[in-house]
Amino acid sequence: MTNDTSLTPEQRDRLLQSYHTLSDLRGACRVPAVQAALRGALAELRVALDGQAVDLDDYYRPGPAEPAGTAHTPSGPAA
Repeated sequence: MTNDTSLTPEQRDRLLQSYHTLSDLRGACRVPAVQAALRGALAELRVALDGQAVDLDDYYRPGPAEPAGTAHTPSGPAA
């Protein structure tokens, strides 16, 4: 009995396709809770693919910038 701990080429391709699909959905979706879930899913998928020596630099597309007015800004007097 063997211990298969590597992805097959088909599995690798399907995971990369899923990564692109989730990235596209994140770019198109404006629901904050869904965006947060997609960010988490993409992060987990990047970690898993990195653990399988899949270089995501060739595949990584950053998500869209946060909409105006939603970015975290510190409160208090300006320095």
